[in-house]
Amino acid sequence: MSVYLIQHITTNKTAVDLAIAFYSKLQLTLFKKCINCWVDYKKNSVFYLIKATDKNDIKKLYYKSINLLPYKISSVNSHLAYALLKSEQQLNVIQSEFNYNFHEHSVLFLAKAFNKKLLLCKLKKHKVHETLLYKKTIIQNLIHSYGGSQIETKEEAFIACFPSFKKAFDCSVSIQKRLNKKIDCFPVKIILHPYDYNQETSFSHSTISKLIEVLYFIKTKKQLIISSQIVNSSAYSEYTYFKNDNISFRLNSETEKFLLSLLDTISKNYQNPNFNIPDIASLMMMCKTKLYRNCKAATGKSINQIVKEFRLLKSIKSITVGTSDISQTSIEVGFNSSSYFSNCFKKKFGISPTTLQKQQEELNIPYYI
Repeated sequence: MSVYLIQHITTNKTAVDLAIAFYSKLQLTLFKKCINCWVDYKKNSVFYLIKATDKNDIKKLYYKSINLLPYKISSVNSHLAYALLKSEQQLNVIQSEFNYNFHEHSVLFLAKAFNKKLLLCKLKKHKVHETLLYKKTIIQNLIHSYGGSQIETKEEAFIACFPSFKKAFDCSVSIQKRLNKKIDCFPVKIILHPYDYNQETSFSHSTISKLIEVLYFIKTKKQLIISSQIVNSSAYSEYTYFKNDNISFRLNSETEKFLLSLLDTISKNYQNPNFNIPDIASLMMMCKTKLYRNCKAATGKSINQIVKEFRLLKSIKSITVGTSDISQTSIEVGFNSSSYFSNCFKKKFGISPTTLQKQQEELNIPYYI
């Protein structure tokens, strides 16, 4: 495995922060392969030293970053790498700022920054990219400035960790103040949830997806949602002013457990076109009346509406990045009729699935944003 020097040419403080935040993200996934990172303001550059198999391996790291590409990737031997690290130029070494320490009060921050309806039909191509770039840069910079560390970008959500609830809360408030007054009228929705670093793998693949779904379906006009697990913790009780704020929605244990259980049940069965309310009630071990009442209270929608919208959301990935035609996609997400699927899709998103499929290559909007 060789050592590579990666250079990013920056133009302003925002560009520097974005490059630094990206290195912070790499540290979580690459660990010891990340040797160091520093800023040379005289050369207007940010440098990384990273171990990798080859240059292609490094380029893959930038696959999901729509606004960050390396200016130059150079192979260096161990002697040059040592010389760079011990340089007398007194470069601004920043690696120590990003040694993220997880502990019992670590908090997962999940921000749903991009509304699919916005991406599909509301803005012209240049406006879409402008909005994506602006929101992504602001969120990443604020995560960094409040001591957070970005884990990944999953679908339309940003996922980061903070060492305390206070930092996660303050960052969330700042993001909302910066972005929620914008003309696009699709505000950033955020959920804060405890993060167990010792169970990172299982946590990442199960809970995160469910939390994204909770953000979509939960019934509240407030844009900051706090998990009941935080509300009931000692970390939350230390800050009394959080309890009296008028910007956050605090989930209670019963509602949170119900939503997670409901969405987990639907996610495992939505592809079955015969999946219905009695099936859901049976799997969740409650009567249909209680199921309907709890669903209406938590989401403001009926069970049938939840299942249909869940299927429509799942169809977008197949349409935008898959190879299936519309008929096949409708079957894959549990619709018996492709025409009914198309009508529901257009009513929900303002664009037909066929039109979306044709425009996808031109729009070049990655699904994971």
